[in-house]
Amino acid sequence: MPMTTETEGLRRYVLTVLAVTLTIAALYFGKSLILQLVVSGLLAFLVLPLARGVERRLPRWAGAMVATLVLVLAVLGVFFVIGWQLASFGKDLPQVQERFAEKGDQLLLWVEEQTDVSRREQMSWFNSHLSSFADWGGKAAVKLFSGTGNMLADVAPIPVFIFLMLLLKDRFREFFAQLDGEKEGGVLGIMVRISGLSRKYLKGMITVVLIFGTLCSIGFLSIGLKYAVLLGFLLALLNMIPYVGALAGSLLPVMVALVIHDSLGLAAGALAVVLAVQALDNNFITPKVVGSSVSINPLASLVALIGFGQLWGVAGMLLAIPVTGMLKVVCDSVPGLRPWGYLLGEEIETPKEKRFHLNIGRKRGGAKSGD
Repeated sequence: MPMTTETEGLRRYVLTVLAVTLTIAALYFGKSLILQLVVSGLLAFLVLPLARGVERRLPRWAGAMVATLVLVLAVLGVFFVIGWQLASFGKDLPQVQERFAEKGDQLLLWVEEQTDVSRREQMSWFNSHLSSFADWGGKAAVKLFSGTGNMLADVAPIPVFIFLMLLLKDRFREFFAQLDGEKEGGVLGIMVRISGLSRKYLKGMITVVLIFGTLCSIGFLSIGLKYAVLLGFLLALLNMIPYVGALAGSLLPVMVALVIHDSLGLAAGALAVVLAVQALDNNFITPKVVGSSVSINPLASLVALIGFGQLWGVAGMLLAIPVTGMLKVVCDSVPGLRPWGYLLGEEIETPKEKRFHLNIGRKRGGAKSGD
């Protein structure tokens, strides 16, 4: 029996919903392996030029090994600096706890003055809820340590994946070429564009983190805020998470100024530093350094941020923008998916896109005149 237009439309709709549902289920239940492969692929794209440069003088395995080692040493260096700053914070931990106790006493006094609830009644209420809070804290600590162990287990294979991807890069290239040849919009062309996009985006974001962290650290040092370097680069890392990271990061130096320094003026100065650096980043640093490597409009970015955050947690929020950018490259390269690529993209068109739409308009105009 031949299908009617309504039946064909319903079949396509059901198949699309089924494909999306199965894809989301696979991303959720296979998130550990998928995250390892996605992160490994992105980092392999980043150090691919280094591996190729070494291969001009040394064997292929040496190029893959050198690129992987350089990447691992760079990551370990970042963790060393963070650990050094955290060790400095640990030395002041008793003083920080004392400051928190003082602020707690001031808060109890303020509540007593505003509500006529005595401090004894407040402490009685607090003690009645302390056991449940301690139980929650114990569960949270167990979850944190077990999660840390799982995270280390997930991170450990990534250098091996990166080395093997770099070592077998020519085999991957030949595999993509054999799928459908060198035709325009083929798999190999898509992967080449994804590789260039990923490399440009990661290099840009690393540069932005270094500039953002340095500017914040200098600003915090100039106003006398403690843990300036730690706070500066922590804000820079949080700033990589669109929308949410910038808001959460701006509260940290303000809390440090209020709790540790007990200074409203210093808190205002810290907030001014954060707002000034964020303004520079939004208007000059990120547009100049990262540019339009990932041309995703704000609505698509927000939806991707929430969706990948629900699927993969914090790692998903960090990967949401580059993964969505890859998806846009695929949509732009496949004729049947180009409307979705247009929906994900920004309003600003590249010269190539302008020529494409201009040609479409001319063809439509010619068709109308022929009619």
